[in-house]
Amino acid sequence: MLEQSHVLVVDDNEANRDVLSRRLMRQGIRTSTAENGRRALEQVRSAAFDLILLDVMMPEMNGYQVLERLKADPALRHIPVIMISAVDDIDSVVRCIELGAEDYLFKPFNPVLLKARVEASLEKKFLRDKERAYLKAVKQELELGRRTQADFFPVELP
Repeated sequence: MLEQSHVLVVDDNEANRDVLSRRLMRQGIRTSTAENGRRALEQVRSAAFDLILLDVMMPEMNGYQVLERLKADPALRHIPVIMISAVDDIDSVVRCIELGAEDYLFKPFNPVLLKARVEASLEKKFLRDKERAYLKAVKQELELGRRTQADFFPVELP
């Protein structure tokens, strides 16, 4: 599961992006990075990601704004987002969760906690993807059954 994962790391600080990327790559996770919110939104529209690690405080477009746009877009809202911040503020955590974040991590990162939360988020995403695929298959089967039934039973009876 992890080996097939693709995670986008978004942070305006290059050192933070590098640290996160290296830790994820050690787990066998493929990573891409973005230095700001605008670049992150461009990337998620052009490539498939299984998880986004998103810094809260960034210039131009902060993490809250990026999160709002991700969750407002039907094509992107299914991507789980873990917010990252050096600000140890419960209001920020609550705001992110209310906006749709999957989780929240504080800087500096605890490697064990980072690993556990990334793995849990990816596992939940893969289960949701599996459920979505199953529901799609059920809907297709149901539609096929309806068409078959319509072929056997005409709409108008004599």
